[in-house]
Amino acid sequence: MLLTPHTMVGIAIGATTQNPLLTVPLSIASHFAGDLVPHWDFYSNTKKEERIVGWRPLALMADIALGIAIGLTTTLYALWVLKNPMLAINVFLGGVGAVLPDVIEAPHIYMKEEPKFVEAVAKVQSRLQFQAPLPWGIISQVLVMLISFLISANSLGL
Repeated sequence: MLLTPHTMVGIAIGATTQNPLLTVPLSIASHFAGDLVPHWDFYSNTKKEERIVGWRPLALMADIALGIAIGLTTTLYALWVLKNPMLAINVFLGGVGAVLPDVIEAPHIYMKEEPKFVEAVAKVQSRLQFQAPLPWGIISQVLVMLISFLISANSLGL
C-alpha cells in the first residue's frame, strides 16, 4: 500500500483514541492490516534493482511528501484550531506509527546488505502484501483514504 493511505489510517486511529499508549501499537498494527487490502504500489511486481531507478523513487518521494503534508496539517489543526495538544500528539503518533514498518524496511530496498531485523520486517511485509492490478489496486486505496478521512473529520469535528 502507498504511504499516504497508511498515514491517513494512522491519523484516524490517533483522532479516535484518547491514549498514545493505544494509538502507537494500533497504528503499527494497522500498517500490517492495510497491506492485506488488495492494492497496487510503486513496487508491485518489481525486482529489487528496478525499485531504485526511473520514475519509482520520484513517485515515492511525492507519496512521502503528501503523507507528511496531511499528517502535519492534521496535527497543526488539532494543536492550533482545536487547541488540543494531547490530540495533536495522538494524531502525530498515529500517522508516524502507521508508516513505521515501511520506514524500517527502507534499507531492504536501497541497501545490498541490511540488518537482520530489517530483513525480518521485510519478510513479514512481503508475506502480507496483497497485490492488485491497476485500476483496482488504486481504487481500494482511495476507498481506505476516504473512510479514514471521514473518521478523522468526524472525530476532529469537521
